[in-house]
Amino acid sequence: MTMTMRLRTRTPRQRGMGLVEVMVSVIIAMLLVLVIYQIYEVSEGQKRTITAGSDAQQNAAYGLYVLGHDLAMAGNGIASSADTMKACPFDAGAPEQSLAPIPVLIIPGATDNDPDSVAIFYGGSSTLSTPVQFKTTATTGSPYVVPAPVGFSPNDVVVAVQNASCTLSTVDAGGVSVDGASGFTTLTHTPLVGDIGATYTAVNASLVNLGPAAGVGRVLYTVDPATRALRTQKTLPTIDTVNPVIADVVNLKLYYGLDVNGDGVVDTWQGATGAWAPAALAALAPAQRLAAMRQLLAVRVAIVTRSGQYEKDPVTTAPLSIFDGAVTMAVSADDQHYRYKVLESTVPLRNAVWNTQ
Repeated sequence: MTMTMRLRTRTPRQRGMGLVEVMVSVIIAMLLVLVIYQIYEVSEGQKRTITAGSDAQQNAAYGLYVLGHDLAMAGNGIASSADTMKACPFDAGAPEQSLAPIPVLIIPGATDNDPDSVAIFYGGSSTLSTPVQFKTTATTGSPYVVPAPVGFSPNDVVVAVQNASCTLSTVDAGGVSVDGASGFTTLTHTPLVGDIGATYTAVNASLVNLGPAAGVGRVLYTVDPATRALRTQKTLPTIDTVNPVIADVVNLKLYYGLDVNGDGVVDTWQGATGAWAPAALAALAPAQRLAAMRQLLAVRVAIVTRSGQYEKDPVTTAPLSIFDGAVTMAVSADDQHYRYKVLESTVPLRNAVWNTQ
């Protein structure tokens, strides 16, 4: 009997992932991606907020630096000749080319929310700019002759003054001729601003040297409400183009620091209103205006900048306090979704103070 033995072949069990496992893995992966995305979104939002706040801080700091630099120059080369130039006309409606010896003129905004403007006047002479008398009668179209063998150079800015007649000119290239025997200097010049065509008589008229043209200016700082840019423009000896300095500036406020009792210390901070409004200063007699300017020891400045990042939730509490609450800036409900920086500084007018002692 023959027995036939059959070998049973075992089918190996299949290993791997089924559809259910794949779907579970996909869901877990999607949840992980969602969590990572949310973390990334929060992180990027915080990054944008910090960056925007930092940008606003840097803009305000740089704006204060630039403005403070020019304010510190106010009165240089002007204050020492202020008594001679005190009768020079001052037009409050167009102060940018006024020759009146006003080192700092604040032009107020209509409300606390409207930026102020400021015009800063300084000379560039490296020496004390004392006036010299005319030795011969001259018109603004003829050379000036003065007893000053030194002190004048080509391209200097000079102001001829006789009472209320004032003419600003630049000395021509090669326009300085010195007579060694007499010590008289003859200056050929180009009149630019003021009383063009005036006649200046010998002895009664004076000539003030403000220094090289590059260092002379009445610089006007304004804020453009459309672009929110702090701008600067040099208006003397010629009117230059308007140049933006920094962006995202929403307000600029300035106060005069006045010494009202003559003790050399700021007694009060005064906005450009009342007796210190531009129109009121223009209405003063020259001697009165000069006396008012000699009370001016410092200027207080505040710059308000805004971040460029619109936040989902309101992040600013209105109103903004400026100058310890002396100025309050309203912020609309929508604008409260931006971050604001308010930086303040006090700039002493050293040149004006030293030159009037």
